[in-house]
Amino acid sequence: MRIEPASPNPPPGLRELLSDLGGGENGFLGTPVHAGKATLEQFLQRCCEMPDPAKVRPGYVPQTTFWVLDSSGLAVGMVRLRHYLNEKLRVRGGHLGFFIRRDQRGKGYATEALRLALVELKRMGEPRALLTVDDDNLPSIKVIESNAGQLEDIRTDPETGKKFRRYWIAL
Repeated sequence: MRIEPASPNPPPGLRELLSDLGGGENGFLGTPVHAGKATLEQFLQRCCEMPDPAKVRPGYVPQTTFWVLDSSGLAVGMVRLRHYLNEKLRVRGGHLGFFIRRDQRGKGYATEALRLALVELKRMGEPRALLTVDDDNLPSIKVIESNAGQLEDIRTDPETGKKFRRYWIAL
């Protein structure tokens, strides 16, 4: 298993991955492809532009999208890695988000993808990573804690009333 930065060339299984993601779940937002606001090609182009600070929209930070690929190169998940935090992300959002296709869960992909993404974040010079997770998302909590996540606190989202956890991982 490996992670690979998004490129204009979609890996096998990407359409199925994005279909499974749909509008998003557990705080991991969907894509404009699902919403019909962009074609796959437009989405891939945007993914390729997001790491460039000059192309980031106001209020956002540079972000790299990685595909999680199994040993045969099939896209089984994705990771969004924000290069640094702004004030909003410091509260909710953090540095990293991950999603694994439903039919591929329970195989260790998320734990390994997070580990590899943390290596990438360290290469960017960040000394630690913030991850936020819904308080009832036990599988993601397990993944974060398996990667040495240390719980800082549990907060309530003022907009939704949902509780979420904030974890830090030293890099």
